[in-house]
Amino acid sequence: MEFMWILKGLGFLALGIGLFFLVTLVVMRLWNWLVPAVFNGPKIRFVQALGLLFLTRLLVGGFGFGGAHGGHWRGHPGFDRHHAAVCQPYDKSPNESKTEKTIEQ
Repeated sequence: MEFMWILKGLGFLALGIGLFFLVTLVVMRLWNWLVPAVFNGPKIRFVQALGLLFLTRLLVGGFGFGGAHGGHWRGHPGFDRHHAAVCQPYDKSPNESKTEKTIEQ
């Protein structure tokens, strides 16, 4: 039984690595298709596309799986206030605006 779990784990690892290389290949192909034609820029190689994905991850913070409940923003100082204001349901009817709610208080 443990052997099947190991095989499944190795299969998911191989699938993840394959998808990562596929995304890198797509980035390279899109760059080489669009940038030279539109901006008269250079073509890039696979390793450069890999570096571009890494740089994007560092600058933008993409590839995250935070979901609707905050992910890596959960520890941020303003997260609790934002989460309470935006994500929690209203106490009264949905037709009531925020300004009416604050005037009543």
